[in-house]
Amino acid sequence: MDRLIFLGTGGGRIVVANQYVGTGGFIIQTEDYQIWVDPGAGALVRAKQFGVTAAKTDIVYVTHQHIDHCNDVNAVVDAMTLGGIKQRGTVISTPTLINGSDKDQPWLNPAVKAFLKDTFAVKAGDKIKIDKFNFVATPAHHDIDYCNGLRLETPKFTLGYTSDTAYFPELAEVYKGCNILILDVLKPGNEAWKTHFNSEDAAKLISEVKPELAILTHFGAKMLRANPIYEARNIQKKTGVRTLAAQDGMRLDLRNLASQTKLET
Repeated sequence: MDRLIFLGTGGGRIVVANQYVGTGGFIIQTEDYQIWVDPGAGALVRAKQFGVTAAKTDIVYVTHQHIDHCNDVNAVVDAMTLGGIKQRGTVISTPTLINGSDKDQPWLNPAVKAFLKDTFAVKAGDKIKIDKFNFVATPAHHDIDYCNGLRLETPKFTLGYTSDTAYFPELAEVYKGCNILILDVLKPGNEAWKTHFNSEDAAKLISEVKPELAILTHFGAKMLRANPIYEARNIQKKTGVRTLAAQDGMRLDLRNLASQTKLET
């Protein structure tokens, strides 16, 4: 099975605090691997809610050290290793999250880190090859020392994920050739926020990259009030690219992507 499962579509401190929607990140299942991207606050609870077995996770990719992206990384590693009984799996993240810094403790607990087979601390431009996959850490302009997006190259598709970032012109080249582009879009319309996308930023990047499918996620409170489905429709009209607003629990079958029209929800 090749599919995406969204365990949360929220972002920002207000949505995290109130859990208007979940903040558990998303799952990629392909080539008999389960890859968990950005297990934020409540990730394990959302996995249980939406029928995902956390213990089957093989790789965790965390884009940066903010609670809505990384809060549950230790809990997920504990689940996938049976509390360290099975030393297995991989975490790929920033140097700060894995190793800490002069001002930050590592978010990945050193005791939990020992449960893993591998950890990789990556910066923008670094590439990690695991089995059939290439994980490329892509650049992001955010309000933290290290924040990476993701370009995941698999035998069947290439997936891009912006994570939290402001728009900048070089982004388009990074994601060219992606079949699927997932964008964190905190704000609706043209409402500016210097470290996050709004809908107009998303439309600009989608127009430049021209993926087969664009998916909006990581919605702030104002975006939720504006209704992400309407925002996605407007972006699709502007760009001519099929654009979806992710919903909590949404499952998307990635087989025959170009002709895919039905979502299992």
